[in-house]
Amino acid sequence: MAFKELHKITRADADSLTSFIKESVEKAHAKGAVVGISGGVDSAVVAKLCADALGGENVLCVFMPTAVTPGEDYVQTKAMCKSWNIRYKAISIQSAVDAFSGMLLTGKEAPLEKGNIMARCRMIVLYDKAKKEDYLVIGTTNRSELLMGYMTKFGDGAEDVMPMYNLYKTQVWEMAKVVGVPDEIIEKVPTAGLWEGQTDESEMGITYLDLDKALNVMEQGGSDADMAAAANISEAKAKELRDQVGRMMHKHSPAMIPGQ
Repeated sequence: MAFKELHKITRADADSLTSFIKESVEKAHAKGAVVGISGGVDSAVVAKLCADALGGENVLCVFMPTAVTPGEDYVQTKAMCKSWNIRYKAISIQSAVDAFSGMLLTGKEAPLEKGNIMARCRMIVLYDKAKKEDYLVIGTTNRSELLMGYMTKFGDGAEDVMPMYNLYKTQVWEMAKVVGVPDEIIEKVPTAGLWEGQTDESEMGITYLDLDKALNVMEQGGSDADMAAAANISEAKAKELRDQVGRMMHKHSPAMIPGQ
C-alpha cells in the first residue's frame, strides 16, 4: 500500500491559518488573542500567525519563566514580539510553582510532577489575562504532541483555539520559515523547558522526523510494519508509538460521558 508523504507547507497554508484565527476570534466576539510564548518554535509560529491575523496590537504574548528558564529565551521572545509589534509581558511563575510544589509534592525527586505544575500555573496566568482583556487563549500544541499526549492536560494542552491541530512538528518548522520566524528559534533543540537538560526527543526516545513519518503512516491506516518501514524504526517501537497514541486519547478528547 502506498502512503502519502506529509504535505509541504506553503504560504497558502499560512494564510489559511491566519484566516482561521481571525474568524475564530470574531465568532467568539473577542477582542484579540493571548499566547504563551516560550522561546520555542511552536509558540513563535502561533504568535506570528496571530499578529498577521489580528494585528500585533490585538495580541498579548506572555513569557512565564521559572528558575530553569534560559536567559536567552527572555531576550529572544521580547525581540520577536517587538519586531512583530506584539504586546509583550513577562511574569515569573516560580513563586506559584514553589507554593504548589510545597503543598503537593511528596519530597521525592519528581521532575514530571513539577513540570505539570509549571504548565498548569502558566495556563492560570494565560486565562486570567484573557479574561481581563476579553481575549481568547490561542494554543501552541502541534499534532505530533497531541497524538503522543506530549503536553499537560489543563496545562499547555488547554486552549480556546488550536491552530496547529493538523500540523506535525516537522511541518511547524516549515511553517516557521514561511511566516518569518528567526533562524535562531527554528534551529533550537525542542524542549518543554520543564527541567534542566530536558529535551523532547530524548524523553520520547525518537526524533521528530522519524516520529512524524510513523504517525503519518499510522493515521493513513498503516500497520506497525508499515510505520517501521517508513520511519526506519523497529516494529516494536512502532507498536509502542501506536499504543501511546491510544492511551493518550483522553488528553485531547471531551470528557467521557455515559452512553458513549
